[in-house]
Amino acid sequence: MEAYKRATKRVVNSFLRREISFPECIHALDAALAKSITRLKADELPELRAWMLTNNGIVMKEMQQREAARKDNFKARLIAKRKRPTPGAHSTK
Repeated sequence: MEAYKRATKRVVNSFLRREISFPECIHALDAALAKSITRLKADELPELRAWMLTNNGIVMKEMQQREAARKDNFKARLIAKRKRPTPGAHSTK
């Protein structure tokens, strides 16, 4: 269980540092689970589930923040584009 925790912690931290993409993160988390699950004892399964849910919560929260930032950035670019004068356009004043 400790090896799984260490592996997934590295994966999640890499994702938070934007070193890996969302699909790469999910793939790495799945791979860590596949590697570890056969070695776990039945009494470790509740802890495994809790750890998986914690990781999922962290990754989903980060994805929500990235999506909000993406939308904010899009809106800011759209507003800036609207404020820019059209090249070659003359003022009617």
